[in-house]
Amino acid sequence: MIVCSCRAVSEQALREAACAGLSPAEVEAQTGAGGDCGCCREEVAYILSRAAGPCRAGGACPGCPRRQAA
Repeated sequence: MIVCSCRAVSEQALREAACAGLSPAEVEAQTGAGGDCGCCREEVAYILSRAAGPCRAGGACPGCPRRQAA
């Protein structure tokens, strides 16, 4: 499923990035998801918060959707 239509970023690509331990900012930098119109930001945050894998920042980033999962 495509989550970010501006950048054609799939849910699978977001899950893979999150499982690699990327922060939300790194996911945006790597995939572009959430960086254009912003309509997908809520869905991107939800996917990141549900992804398995380590958060390299330990969920310490302000406003991090993975904070509760870390």
